[in-house]
Amino acid sequence: MDNKEMMQRLTAKVGPDKAIELVLQAYNTELITTWLSRLEPNKPIGGPRRHDHLGDALKRVVEVCDLTPGTPGG
Repeated sequence: MDNKEMMQRLTAKVGPDKAIELVLQAYNTELITTWLSRLEPNKPIGGPRRHDHLGDALKRVVEVCDLTPGTPGG
């Protein structure tokens, strides 16, 4: 499932405003997690890796919404 399909599925469950809010919060969490992991002492620094933070955020939110009873697909 691509990002657009996940967002459509999420919007169908919680509405567009709440979907945007949830994904933005999850996106910020993904970014902070990445930044914090780079600050860990004694961690080997590898080459730059490109993460799909938006895709990861969408997946997390959709997974949680799927656990909610009474929603389509949940």
